[in-house]
Amino acid sequence: MNSVEESSRSRAVKWLLRLSGVKALTEWTDGDILSWIIKRQLVWDATVPHWLTQRHEVTDTTKDGIRTVRIAASKENNKQYLYYVHGGGFLMEMYFLYWLFADRITSSLGAELAVPIYPLLPEANMEVCFQAILASYQRWYKTIPKDAKIHIIADSSGCSLALRLAQETVASGVPAPENLILISPWVDMNISDKRLDIYEQDDPFISVEALRECAAMAVPDQDYDDPRYSPLYGNLSGIGRLSVFTGTADTLYPNALALRNQATLAHVPINYYEHNGMFHIYPHFLVAEGRQAFAMIKKIITGKAPDPQGRGFTIIR
Repeated sequence: MNSVEESSRSRAVKWLLRLSGVKALTEWTDGDILSWIIKRQLVWDATVPHWLTQRHEVTDTTKDGIRTVRIAASKENNKQYLYYVHGGGFLMEMYFLYWLFADRITSSLGAELAVPIYPLLPEANMEVCFQAILASYQRWYKTIPKDAKIHIIADSSGCSLALRLAQETVASGVPAPENLILISPWVDMNISDKRLDIYEQDDPFISVEALRECAAMAVPDQDYDDPRYSPLYGNLSGIGRLSVFTGTADTLYPNALALRNQATLAHVPINYYEHNGMFHIYPHFLVAEGRQAFAMIKKIITGKAPDPQGRGFTIIR
């Protein structure tokens, strides 16, 4: 495919992210991570923004300690039902960038979107996180129309939870989602791939050290090969139409490649979208490349994207 020059806005966003020091905040040394977590969670407490309640019908419920926020668009045409599992390394709450993405996808589709507000590090490991999400999903599933088309969307560390959710719900007899859309997926808790260090150099967001420390705290007994925590190694069959969005300036780019390869080996159809020079969770940003990816996500949900027939690879250079 012909080379596509990176947009000036994307370059500016990457420069601003580097200038902000957001990546430096995740370059911890031993002993600093817990204090960092506590400070961030005090600032980002997953409160639903007031502006969001003015734009949509928002229901915020907690049952048996499991909190789920439902956001319903005012328009009812072509309603879709979305379940969004946010990332943040199992330590960041549903903060403004995620709320903005939830608003955009809900508004543009006239959809209902459910967001589980799951427990985080240091109190909760990945198993506790997942069980909360599973309970939230099962309750939400019982309240929507039986013929509803369900789409699970996740980003970053949320992808490991969402992929396991799709795998386990299918195994339990619950219908698979129509689509499973993973953005900048982290689905392998092993941080041994040397390519991570290479792609970290261009990523303004996350560091390999941050991934390593988060995984060490989040994975029970540090059993990184367990497919419950590294669902890359789990069964990919029957989990719904799989779509992956990644960029070559993302520290976790090798995870997306590994997932693509695993799906191919398992003969699981996949729509794989790789954007040259794009950083972690770039579809959340209002840059040209992010808008292009967001438009494709909408097409996937509304059934207007090509149905993957084996190798549905789209590599944008």
